[in-house]
Amino acid sequence: MSAPLAQSLTGAWDALPEPVRRRLALSSTGWRHLAQAGALCLGLARGAGEPSEHARLTALAAELVLWAWGENPLSGPLAAEILSAPELPLPEASRAGLAAVADNWRVPEAKDGGLAYFERLAKQRDTQKLADFLAVQVQKAPTALFWREKALALALYAAEPDVRAALETTALGGLDAAPALAPVAGTLKAQAAFLRGDTAACLDSLRTLDGLFGPGFAPARAGLALLAAGDEPAAAAPLLRALKAAPWQANLAQVAADAASGLRRELAPLPGPALIMLYTWNKAADLDATLASLLHSDLHGAKVMVLDNGSTDATPQVLDAWANRAGENLLRVTLPINIGAPAARNWLAATPEAKAADVLIYLDDDVALSRDWLGRLGAALRRHPEAGVVGCKVADHHAPHLLQNVAGHLVIPADAPCDENGDRPDLDFQSLTPNPFRLCDAHLQGPDWGLFDFVSPCASVTGCCHLFRREAIHAPNAAGGGFSLALGPSQYDDFERDLRMLDSGSNAVYTGHLRVGHRKRSGLASQAEAAGAGAAGNRYKMQCMHPRQEIARHIEAQAQRLEAHLTAGLALLDTTYSEGPDA
Repeated sequence: MSAPLAQSLTGAWDALPEPVRRRLALSSTGWRHLAQAGALCLGLARGAGEPSEHARLTALAAELVLWAWGENPLSGPLAAEILSAPELPLPEASRAGLAAVADNWRVPEAKDGGLAYFERLAKQRDTQKLADFLAVQVQKAPTALFWREKALALALYAAEPDVRAALETTALGGLDAAPALAPVAGTLKAQAAFLRGDTAACLDSLRTLDGLFGPGFAPARAGLALLAAGDEPAAAAPLLRALKAAPWQANLAQVAADAASGLRRELAPLPGPALIMLYTWNKAADLDATLASLLHSDLHGAKVMVLDNGSTDATPQVLDAWANRAGENLLRVTLPINIGAPAARNWLAATPEAKAADVLIYLDDDVALSRDWLGRLGAALRRHPEAGVVGCKVADHHAPHLLQNVAGHLVIPADAPCDENGDRPDLDFQSLTPNPFRLCDAHLQGPDWGLFDFVSPCASVTGCCHLFRREAIHAPNAAGGGFSLALGPSQYDDFERDLRMLDSGSNAVYTGHLRVGHRKRSGLASQAEAAGAGAAGNRYKMQCMHPRQEIARHIEAQAQRLEAHLTAGLALLDTTYSEGPDA
């Protein structure tokens, strides 16, 4: 549904079907998320009585699925799924490209052993061997998009620059030899250039797409590339052009609104004395790097307190060294045993220093901070003084374009179990997910193009770096109180506390203008089996602690908050660009 240039962005957003609007308010990026939004829209179209409404909804569905394809252009299953809906009004060039991807994507047969070998290498987490293997597979069959897709995914993940470059060459080299695949190669070349910071090459590649992934896709990415390069004036025109073509792009609207309002660059002091609190156990090297990043940032008088959770490695020596350098700015708590994350957080909050502070900030012991990180949190808090907690964007420290956490929005999966009346039961104790709510995972479905660079209300933020007013921790009935000891030693205690905060009537606020690097990796090198089992156990306990009716109530309140926030941002854009940049 492309809005006429004369139509307001607010009016175009309001004209979207409510179920689609609610899904897109959670996220308007993430290829799986967008494909599901397109399927939802197509289902509404099939039930539409009026031919004009059917045409409007199928056109919108086509835009959504084409954008999804643009975010994952080598996916054969996605291409085949799009082509399986013949009523979608797809441009002929897009249909040809989809057919070429679907025809050239095949899962290798088990008898050749290649897939099994690849999976063994993946478990060993040896990216160099994986890169060598994938190069051979693509060389043997240049149009084998299955292996090119694997190479591209690994290139996004790889921390080693040489390995990443080799994988990128494997994924993209010669892909444009087939005419139908040339535009696919174009968008991937634009992405590769963007990720390495080559804005000019990115913009050159985007100019070749010519609406292949929908009318707003290329200008949106051009605007985001210019924003990332720091050229906000040049970004305004392509961003507005993209929003007029794709007014459903809620993330892009929030990014553009924060740029127009100045919030993208805003820094603000914290409202009173602050205490920054870390707890650690046997991660001496990570802690050393974290303290270096932290103590060289702009602390504006904030004190730092570290709780050593009974470490048996070199952690005491690391703390000794930093205490000599930082003096009274670094406070220490040493415990004889590891009491776990929630107990450590509560212990820190109960210290006299914490009770004397106005603002409490928890940090993980394996993060990398920008110099202005406190000012970024302060800006979000100043814009949203009612926030129960303020959090940030968290990215993989080794591959900064891969996101781990953003604004957390509650969802109940569509396939969650129902009883014979079609109602969702409260708890199913026989399931590993007795109450299967979760946070939207759209941010995990591709590299970070900057579509989460905004300040927004949300249900939860990550405990990797989050800020509280002191009273939110010390007044349990007001905003959630402390962290549940039932969720020791670690995992989900921050999420569970945010759920209690929601029940008190407060909510989290997220700022994507603060990016924190996290040294703990996800994906290919994620947590070990024992840690994964512990996390699964804590998820089970957390889901039992919060009944389905409560979660449903929070999801409804969340939808209203997001709608109000988006409406305000769109109104700002309509006012700012009433005379608009030359689009």
